[in-house]
Amino acid sequence: MSETTTAKKTTRKPDPMARVFNDVRAAVKNLGEYPAKPGTDERRRQHDGRASAWGKEYGRQGTFEALLLSYAFESLAAYEHEQREALVQLAAIALAQVEKLDGAK
Repeated sequence: MSETTTAKKTTRKPDPMARVFNDVRAAVKNLGEYPAKPGTDERRRQHDGRASAWGKEYGRQGTFEALLLSYAFESLAAYEHEQREALVQLAAIALAQVEKLDGAK
């Protein structure tokens, strides 16, 4: 009797962060155009005050919304040469929350 063998297929779960990044890339394609004007000093001060207030709220409550809003306003208060780092931190917070939500499923 002759036996035929087939190669076993590996069933690896896809990397959750790879899935998130693919979703983000798809969302970026749907953003469309928007103006990105540099902020005025007065506007930066307003955003900085809001960032500080939400940062204090996060210190008191430790909620996701306070952390997210704190970094969102921080990114708006930043000067252009600082904005990239602030936006990366904001994105990290958002991606970490998405990862938690995906893990809850």
